[in-house]
Amino acid sequence: MKKALVLTLAFALGLGIVAFAAPLSGEWCADITIDPQAQTQTFTAFTSTITVDYTVGGWVFESVTGFSLTGWTEQAFSAVGVLGAFTIGSDLVFAPSTALFTSWDSTGSVSIAGVAFNGEFLLTATGSAWLFGATGGAGDLSLGATVYFNGIAGTYGLEVQTDGYCFCFSSVDFTASFPFTCIDLVEVSLGFSAATGFDGVTFSVSGIELPGISWITFDADLTFDIGDTGKELTLTPNLVLGDYSCITLYVAFINQDGLSCQSASQPLQITGIEVYGIGLTYSWNGVSFSSYSSFDVAYNEDITGNEDYWEVFSITSAADSCCGGGFSFALDTYFDCDSSVLFDWAETDASISYGLGSNFTITTGLNVTDLGFTEWSIGFCVTW
Repeated sequence: MKKALVLTLAFALGLGIVAFAAPLSGEWCADITIDPQAQTQTFTAFTSTITVDYTVGGWVFESVTGFSLTGWTEQAFSAVGVLGAFTIGSDLVFAPSTALFTSWDSTGSVSIAGVAFNGEFLLTATGSAWLFGATGGAGDLSLGATVYFNGIAGTYGLEVQTDGYCFCFSSVDFTASFPFTCIDLVEVSLGFSAATGFDGVTFSVSGIELPGISWITFDADLTFDIGDTGKELTLTPNLVLGDYSCITLYVAFINQDGLSCQSASQPLQITGIEVYGIGLTYSWNGVSFSSYSSFDVAYNEDITGNEDYWEVFSITSAADSCCGGGFSFALDTYFDCDSSVLFDWAETDASISYGLGSNFTITTGLNVTDLGFTEWSIGFCVTW
């Protein structure tokens, strides 16, 4: 841990000196967390991230270095720029603790005669993947296609489908959108893959109003596929409640959806409307107040930001500080139905950020629960 701190300080000092003589810019942020209840005051968490950018010829070359209590944990390099008509980006990632290569991800794009082409290559320690795509339009018609080679569309982008380095076809997806008769926009998706051949075609429309009841709309998906289902129509109802200046209602239908010919004896039923949360927000003179309440534990995370608590009161403020810096403050208080404390209070989090200048900010935060003062963090962020 001490070695990581010394290395971080030395690296940042060296970068600060070099920045005066070269087109360097960057940021160094660090945060230390302490357990106030521990008999011997020790760090429970430590993070330090140093980002260095070097700009030349319109290109930006970046290095990101991260440290934690376990030492040097992150090292990545990237480059982004324009070469002729092409926009190119590349990211190279290593695992410092094991001295191993993690991934190299490169992208490129170009627009020719109104058609945008893009490509991506991903290399990992166990395999590689490719992606090629094109999009364009003519009047009200928009078309697109993406083809994958030993790759799939993952949660965070292109992923390797199978360990290995072959240039093997995986799948191709086609998309189209256009107006049709009285429908403003129809979206079509069509797919083929090496695993199943034809993956199906789906026609989608949204915002279909119920006649005479404009606050109820429907989204419809019509899918043609092979196999037992063959064709499936899915209707999803939506509520359009309008905009409120300070109050938000979290409302949904109690319904059964997903219609197909196999379930024709079970039509779409809207049996009621459930209100699963409510929110209130108000701002005055640079100070914002908000209150969010969840009436269904499944939505706690979405409404209050914490899956353990059903209600949160928040106060935030932002203003200028001295010397060109900024000041911000946030206080979040959570409540738990099962708490035995006054008003069902469960937890309070506070954070403060104070800029000592245009490029140096100090931060601090604390956490208090029904178990006591459990966490205190101190940090800073400096840019150059």
